[in-house]
Amino acid sequence: LTANGHQPQTTPLMPNRLIHETSPYLLQHARNPVDWFPYVDEAFAEAQRRNVPMLFSIGYSACHWCHVMEHESFEDAEIAGIMNENFVCVKVDREERPDVDLVYMNAVQLMQGRGGWPLHCFALPDGRPFWGGTYFRPEQWKEILIQVAEIYRTRHSDAEAQASAIVSGIAGQSLFEPRNEHIGITKMSFENAFAKLQSQFDTENGGFGHAPKFPVPSVLNWLLQYQQAYKDQSALEMVLLTLRKMAAGGIYDQAGGGFARYSTDAGWKVPHFEKMLYDNAQLVSLYCDAFKISGDRRFRNVAEETLAFIDRELTSPEGVFYSSLDADSEGGEGFFYTWTLPGFEEALGPYSDLMAEYFGVGKEGLWEYERNILLRPHDDALFAQRHFLSQDELSALAGKAKKDLLKYRGRRPRPATDDKALTAWNALMIRAYADAGLALGNRKYVERASRAARFILDNMKNPGGGLFRSWKNGQARIEGFLDDHAMMAEALLRLYQATSDEYWLTECTGLAGFILEHFHDPVSGLFFFSKKNVRSFHGTIETFDGAVPSSNSVLAGLFFSLGAFTDNGIFSDAASRMMAQTIAAVQE
Repeated sequence: LTANGHQPQTTPLMPNRLIHETSPYLLQHARNPVDWFPYVDEAFAEAQRRNVPMLFSIGYSACHWCHVMEHESFEDAEIAGIMNENFVCVKVDREERPDVDLVYMNAVQLMQGRGGWPLHCFALPDGRPFWGGTYFRPEQWKEILIQVAEIYRTRHSDAEAQASAIVSGIAGQSLFEPRNEHIGITKMSFENAFAKLQSQFDTENGGFGHAPKFPVPSVLNWLLQYQQAYKDQSALEMVLLTLRKMAAGGIYDQAGGGFARYSTDAGWKVPHFEKMLYDNAQLVSLYCDAFKISGDRRFRNVAEETLAFIDRELTSPEGVFYSSLDADSEGGEGFFYTWTLPGFEEALGPYSDLMAEYFGVGKEGLWEYERNILLRPHDDALFAQRHFLSQDELSALAGKAKKDLLKYRGRRPRPATDDKALTAWNALMIRAYADAGLALGNRKYVERASRAARFILDNMKNPGGGLFRSWKNGQARIEGFLDDHAMMAEALLRLYQATSDEYWLTECTGLAGFILEHFHDPVSGLFFFSKKNVRSFHGTIETFDGAVPSSNSVLAGLFFSLGAFTDNGIFSDAASRMMAQTIAAVQE
């Protein structure tokens, strides 16, 4: 039975079309009774031939609720039969196809006011969306399938009208009027933005807002830049408090290093246990910056432990980086990372009582099913003093405990690894290693960054000079998007700063030229997310930061820096036009 008491009617079936894909997420669904298509032209042709709506189901391999809905609904023979009879069903890995996800996420957010994954969007046979949502319980899903199919058959004009309105709404989000590029941003603009962040800041736990709480690295990075520009110490303290609280919480893997996706509570205790490459890459860079500014060795330790986790669990034999670790393992969500008190005592033996107090086991860390999330609830100096230890002795004991816990944990069933390498996310990790090499004085980190960058340039360039999006099983595929090119160019520029090797600057400049040629929107001065916009209803322009910085914001920063490094006015002028275009939003 599932958590909702539903018993799927499963039947062993031959694999569906997804069996030929390389995406771990698509392969997870390759033996569903649903007759899934990947995102290919044949799916659209089939929907037009049958004159039935399309159903786009979008998620990613580490997504817990994607797994739940698969088990409850997509493995159910009755539900699959309704889907197959009434729709052409398309499974999309949002990480491989962020262009598709961007269109249908925008559609669902326009309709529902919110979005998330799994994402489900119903569309006309040409792909124009007319209704959608996120996760649905099995009985809800059956009702929705039947109702949407009935609307398409009997009220087709209503579906057409809704699709036209949604497409117009999505297109409106990417309409930018030409602006005077000499408009400037005043100090007051930044002060107003800072005041807004201050009003949302959690002064007790760090971070912004209430539960669930995300690390938002792009916001923390902006605060560091604001502090450096205007010498506002309160901005720095917001960042340092947040980073300290996160590092002491359950969102940080106290035994193995690395950060989970987000915390389900305001105090960073209970994580959503999936670990994403892009979060950890950005946080390594932030903790390195915090160490440089503050000199606090705790920040250095977090950066080093997180990079050790990346080396151990998310690095391929070729030196590029895998995408994520799942939230679930054989025992359920979080079982790999959490501890019963007897298991903790067995792992650590005679010093388990001391370390149980240190990591909050049995008290602060107690979670559900009598399991504990490892925390750091005590100040190290006070804890050492209370137990008549020097700080060096406590550090040595905690270090030994982490090694012993990691070794013991290694015998458990492991969460699944999404072992595809994505160019944009690899670029963030390459930059993180370069940042760590510069901040921590460790050349090995720069060598790791160089190795990964050379692999991408040697194996993921397409014949036209651009980059592919994804690499797996020795195969590069899917033409890269703006974030792939912009983030990779930024990483190459950082490698040039770390090594002074002109090769990296040359490759960076080449990618920047490719972006100008193939992604530029001459009307707005900004850049389209997709080079060709296949199956899009407009040229999507991404400007708002999310879990990762937006492709246009990365590109603006790159062009400013590259213009300075190369004394090339083309890049500087492009950056100025981009800034003028987005200034109105900054000043609101």
